[in-house]
Amino acid sequence: MAAGALAAAGALVLSGCTAGGSGTPGVTTVTVMYATSEFTKEQVEAFEADNPDIKIDFVEFDTNRLNAMMTAGDPPDLVRGKPSANLFARELATPLDDYIAESDVIKEDDLLPVNDLWRWNGTERGSGSLYGLVKDFSPDTTFWQNEALFTQAGVEPLSTTEPASWDDILTKGEALKAAGIELPIGIEWQWGIGGLLQEMVEQQGEQIFSEDLTEANLTSPEAIRAIQWLIDYGKLGIGPTSLNPLAAGQDGPAFTGGEMAASMDGYWFAGQFTAEEAANVAATASLAPAPTWGERISAVNGGVGAWIPEASDDKDAAWRVMEYFIGGQPAIDRAKSGWGLPALESLWEYLPTEQPYQQQAAELAKAEVEFVVPLQDSPYISIDQWNPELDKGVQSGILGEKTAKEIGQEVQDRMNTLLAQGKDQLG
Repeated sequence: MAAGALAAAGALVLSGCTAGGSGTPGVTTVTVMYATSEFTKEQVEAFEADNPDIKIDFVEFDTNRLNAMMTAGDPPDLVRGKPSANLFARELATPLDDYIAESDVIKEDDLLPVNDLWRWNGTERGSGSLYGLVKDFSPDTTFWQNEALFTQAGVEPLSTTEPASWDDILTKGEALKAAGIELPIGIEWQWGIGGLLQEMVEQQGEQIFSEDLTEANLTSPEAIRAIQWLIDYGKLGIGPTSLNPLAAGQDGPAFTGGEMAASMDGYWFAGQFTAEEAANVAATASLAPAPTWGERISAVNGGVGAWIPEASDDKDAAWRVMEYFIGGQPAIDRAKSGWGLPALESLWEYLPTEQPYQQQAAELAKAEVEFVVPLQDSPYISIDQWNPELDKGVQSGILGEKTAKEIGQEVQDRMNTLLAQGKDQLG
């Protein structure tokens, strides 16, 4: 696929050779492209102090700069990215199986199933060799709820052990609104609704792509049901949509400020409760399982982590940096912060459990990870390509201009055009 389309997918797929020398005899330079908010200067210094034979040349993550570096034949050795079928199909990432087999830090039996997002068997994502590792994660469709607002409205909170149905979510949202709650339920609409729709469809036993991943299917009864749910959510006015977005661009401030009763934000959201101004909400907050329409599937729509380009000049040194970042002290510190779940089971002992909401969320997360499975991912199209088409279509449904069936057909037609173009470009 074209570089622009691939960048939109969040998985950077151009690759080349790295500059290995540092100018110092016996010292290898590893170029790391990541975000400084995630891979800090202090972490770089700590790694170099413990590994004097490796110097990290840190480059701030930027799609355009990465593509320019790749084109110039001087790419990074370790890259921030999201797992992508296109990345794997183009054979641009290094398989990590042999490194893991010899590692004392990252072991195969310690990898949680979320890392399967980075597996590719040559045909589909989810099995086969590992081509990257998850930094940290959360089941994205679990719901944080402020039980005090539910009680105030006379509405039973969501169960913290058994999944609600998606229909229950609408019913509770409607009841909360009728009781005067201004923002009953948020689903982080502004971050995209494509992943949510796909999860709903797969929970019903259907797929949005054909078996060979070359055609879309958004006209099945299962897909139409999911589109109709999104339309109903918007028409009921129970939470923000792209037609009435939150100024903050996310649910966080509204929820921690005590205005929103529930938000589909996953475990990582607990990191926001440590602020003093969120203490009252934290005291009555709990995490509920991902709702379902049948099979329990709790999707992880990110899976952000790191990968090593196949054309790297020094993969061994890059792996040592990766080991440190994914399984070393930085991973321990991330776990302690409560901002995400470790992708290594052994690190879960570091999750914060001092507060009741932290203890409850950790217990729920441990149960929820059993239902984390990779959703279908076609190498010929990115979700960022078709998600805007879906959003535009659902907007027309909310406004009463089109039916769910009409929207499904239009988005499917557009997806099939993009899929055909992507297949031609991939070859």
